[in-house]
Amino acid sequence: MKLKLIASFLISIVLSVASFADVLTLKENHPETYTVVKGDTLWDISAHFLNSPWLWPRLWQANSQIENPHLIYPGDLLTLIWINGEPKITRKQLKKLSPTPRLAEKVEAVPTIPLTAISAFLSKDHIINSDLTKTSPRLLGGTTETKRFFAGDVFYAQGQYDKNKLYGIYRLEDDYIDPETEEVLGAKLNFIGYSQVSKDNNYASTDEVTPHDFLNSTQEARQGDIILEIPEYETLPAFFLPQPVSASIEGSILDAITSVSVFGKGDVVVINKGSRENIQIGSMFSVLQPGPEIFIDNDDNSVLYRDDASRFDKMDDADVVLPAKRVGEIMVFKVYEKTSIALIMRSTNMMTTANKIQGLEF
Repeated sequence: MKLKLIASFLISIVLSVASFADVLTLKENHPETYTVVKGDTLWDISAHFLNSPWLWPRLWQANSQIENPHLIYPGDLLTLIWINGEPKITRKQLKKLSPTPRLAEKVEAVPTIPLTAISAFLSKDHIINSDLTKTSPRLLGGTTETKRFFAGDVFYAQGQYDKNKLYGIYRLEDDYIDPETEEVLGAKLNFIGYSQVSKDNNYASTDEVTPHDFLNSTQEARQGDIILEIPEYETLPAFFLPQPVSASIEGSILDAITSVSVFGKGDVVVINKGSRENIQIGSMFSVLQPGPEIFIDNDDNSVLYRDDASRFDKMDDADVVLPAKRVGEIMVFKVYEKTSIALIMRSTNMMTTANKIQGLEF
């Protein structure tokens, strides 16, 4: 119920505020109709019609044919129409009717983004505030002097815990460092597994320690691992609405959680902007590929790329940096104080941590 109320509230805001600044531009070869298929998202559907698919809310804005764009389903036939000079989408009933109740299909209503791609990141943390790394409770040990623990084991955790809550076991990894300011933005967390206060009466609690049942794991837990409460996401919107970000906000991709060295559409990345820069769920960024540096020899006016010219000791000669190329967009779906986690929604090139980001205004 909370999800529905929040989603309805957010939708009402989006549909009641002033229109986005950008004019909707249809693709040159856009279809006149489209049949929704399983696995579609509102973004995917809009990409068939619009050059800027993040403007998908306007395809349904002020459209009495579709009061709630989130309630469209596989099999629905969408038709492009025009209202007051702007393109809109209308829906016809499902083409295929059967004795199967419609309620069964509503479970698969089309989302904004593929929730299966981000669910694992909503149910656990991946970054911790650097100030908390020294004060967070730790896995202390067991009834023997073992330092390694596996699912099914009981271990003692530092401090007191709520017996009705689920906890995550994490291992600290390297700090995230801002590439421009060298500020420590937070520590990367490696998720190990889940635990809860032990139900085994043979293990006693004290003011300093609490026994935990190690429920399941992706790998072994170790003495010294951090214990954190699993985030509760009952207050998250059921759908993620794109939010514009000022182009004056520029940043970097720090890491790709779902990839190693190169990444693209569908991968999850960490960026060096967070709530202190007013980043919120749904914030949109363009991903830029930096342009090459040009070296100009003032003596003979020869022009070289910086890499080709690096062997020459002529640093006093002119430098030109060619403009960056836009190679995709990302949408933030989880926000920390100094960092955020985002999903790559579109990519025309493979990306690396050398790519820069810039707020996407619309």
